[in-house]
Amino acid sequence: MNDDARKLLKIFGVAVTDSEAEAEKLVARAAQLSTNSNKEELVAILKDGADLCRVLDTRWLEITERVFAIQSRLQTQLAEAAAKLRSWDR
Repeated sequence: MNDDARKLLKIFGVAVTDSEAEAEKLVARAAQLSTNSNKEELVAILKDGADLCRVLDTRWLEITERVFAIQSRLQTQLAEAAAKLRSWDR
């Protein structure tokens, strides 16, 4: 594994653990809401939750794109190797 992959995975891991902690805080804030709470409090919690999901989605997408790139390179290289073998059989 190269350093870029390690760095991406580390960033992703930190994002996941940070997100878990932040999600717990948001749930606790939401549990404190009551009929006396104002709309701004609810809107703030929903916005913070959406922001948290957006950050995690971005990090997840970076990892997914990396995996797809690795798979694509591998498939291309294997197809090229197979094509060479076919040409040798002729």
